[in-house]
Amino acid sequence: MNSNSSLWLGYSRLGGRFAVKPDEMGKGIAMLGHGSNDLAPLVALACEEAGMRALIIDIGGVVSSRLSGYIDEYAPAYFLYDSLRMEENAPVHAQLAASAYACTLDLSFEQEATLNSVMQIVANEKGIASPIAIADLIQSPDTAKARTIDKVRLRLEALRSLNVVGDIDVVRAILEKSAILNFRGTGSPEAAETAAALFIVKLIALMDEGEAPAPDVIILTEANRLFKARPVFRKSQRFLTSFVSLPSPKILASEIPYGLDEDFLDTCPIKILSSAAWNESSKGLLLTPNMFMFQNHPFGYSEAFIPRSFEPRKGERKGSVPVDASEDADLATRVMQEIGTYQSVTRSSLIAFLSSEFPREALERVFDRLQNEGLVTSAPQAAKSGSGRTMHMLSLTDKGRSTLRTQPG
Repeated sequence: MNSNSSLWLGYSRLGGRFAVKPDEMGKGIAMLGHGSNDLAPLVALACEEAGMRALIIDIGGVVSSRLSGYIDEYAPAYFLYDSLRMEENAPVHAQLAASAYACTLDLSFEQEATLNSVMQIVANEKGIASPIAIADLIQSPDTAKARTIDKVRLRLEALRSLNVVGDIDVVRAILEKSAILNFRGTGSPEAAETAAALFIVKLIALMDEGEAPAPDVIILTEANRLFKARPVFRKSQRFLTSFVSLPSPKILASEIPYGLDEDFLDTCPIKILSSAAWNESSKGLLLTPNMFMFQNHPFGYSEAFIPRSFEPRKGERKGSVPVDASEDADLATRVMQEIGTYQSVTRSSLIAFLSSEFPREALERVFDRLQNEGLVTSAPQAAKSGSGRTMHMLSLTDKGRSTLRTQPG
């Protein structure tokens, strides 16, 4: 990053260029009000022109449609699998993933604690934190809490559109240069929000361990969908606090000026308000609809500006992963055959057994696909050693047994 370069955003109301210095961004900028998401592509382009390595988390596809010709765009199909792999600092990654699910699904303390306990099982096995795999591990207790736990499972099963595909170690590669992560088209708005939150968790885990380069700036569009204000404090906020604690400056865009979590807004010392958001509370200067107000609270000054225009460019998505359908089907059949043969087998033990013949990452993807399609399930069983330890054993569902019978050979 060139520290002498500034982010050219437009023209000052009083004349001349309006620009923001990179070191002036501090810990964060909040862009609020109507038009903020449309301003996000310009800010991202200005960061790229200033030599900053920008990571744009584009939940709704607003930036991708205008900027993918300038900055490489990636779809979740490329990086989602790697985002869900718990390898770096697995116990912490698991806890943050539980908090991310609680944030996007609006779960309570109790439900988040249930998720966290299941996540630790996944972390111990270095597994994948996919919604279906986690839902399969959640077992209803014989108590009054059963209904609450069942609701968690149902919410997770509704995220079946988050197909676990992609390659390993791609998140590190993405962070090497500026990138746009387009989460539009993941199946549902809730799925897009969950996928974005889980990517952020992976980013936190990698940066906490020093396993990946920190972006010069992180830009999050439609931030109110992840960090929306809630009337009741019902979750740990671990995901929120970990994200705002990242050393990289963060720029958040929200069309709803009062929709963001207040604790989150307090971490953004600089605000960029749309004309509508500014005029609503201003007793003096009124802005025209094409203007924004830049407020630098630490330095105590404000300045109105008109965003500059640029030519939108739509480019091709990067990082498509070719999948050999026949090879994947053969491996899935082999996995189901092994599960059907043995009465007591865990996911980790079967992966260890088959990893001498197949790549571990391919096995992980097949396991998640089989669980996602309802062909394989897991249930807790007491260990035969008599130690009292509960193991999660795999078994074929009725659908899985029927599918296996139709396979040739």
